[in-house]
Amino acid sequence: MYYEMKGTILPQIRLVDMAVLEPPYIHRKRQADEYIIYIMTKGTLYLQENGSNYELKAGDVLMLDPDFVHQGLRASSCEYYYIHFRHPEIIRRQEDMVDRRRCLNIRSEALQEDSGSYELYRPSWLQFPKCMSLRHGSSYLQVIKLIQEAMDHNRNKLENYKLLSSLRIMEALVEIAREALSSEILRNTPVISRSYHNIHALLNYLNANYQKEISSKLIEELFSCNFDYLNRVFKRSIGKTIFVYLNEIRIKHAKEFIAATPMKLTAIGYRVGFQDEGYFNKVFKKYTGMTPGQYEKLTSRVEMDKDLAIS
Repeated sequence: MYYEMKGTILPQIRLVDMAVLEPPYIHRKRQADEYIIYIMTKGTLYLQENGSNYELKAGDVLMLDPDFVHQGLRASSCEYYYIHFRHPEIIRRQEDMVDRRRCLNIRSEALQEDSGSYELYRPSWLQFPKCMSLRHGSSYLQVIKLIQEAMDHNRNKLENYKLLSSLRIMEALVEIAREALSSEILRNTPVISRSYHNIHALLNYLNANYQKEISSKLIEELFSCNFDYLNRVFKRSIGKTIFVYLNEIRIKHAKEFIAATPMKLTAIGYRVGFQDEGYFNKVFKKYTGMTPGQYEKLTSRVEMDKDLAIS
């Protein structure tokens, strides 16, 4: 079982805190009227919900459902954070979490999104299993940090404290959803070729280092893979070659710099990875249908029209 939660709506946080249990205490039987998330930090918690038994250890995350009764199974020593919240758009899915191909597509599409637009990522629904472990992931400490910040906001009761608390919990849920997606991809490592893992690593690299000089030889050295083969797999997976994708990133950032800064066009070309001004002009026109200078005039006119409309 897994859940989908609309990420454009903040959760309404009622409680966020830490619980410490010691024998002979056993978690009481109840059916809450809200969702509850447990994130384990120490010991073991034995719970049952809707006929399913859970043995939660440090790093485990469990989401309790208001449609089901849950109860403790036996006494134990443990510590965990708990988050009580409501959300108007959560969907419970009975089938297994997204298949590996969909996982790869979600991650690939996110890496290709235009970070400079107002559009939200296509997968604006967070997806995470009912129960999962963060103990082997890098996001555990970040999730704990965010929860502690949410606790601090919820306690200080300064203006808008609930809003800040909800924002931190939403960040934690995004981290959990990302870790769930990564775990699902890694869980299928035996049936996903190494090349597909290289594709995602390469997408990350290109997005982070587009301004540097990048050659086929460098890519071969970084990813220990024949460039021509990797380029074919990249095109099959992403729909375009490596250097077409790289140029798209560079031109997208060049457009952002032209529209938002007073930088000279030659400096912008260099800033986004083009060492030659002529080549920058050629590539820019190929991808936009106009030269950098024409685009600069267009964006300047748009801004002037806005100013005139305001005045």
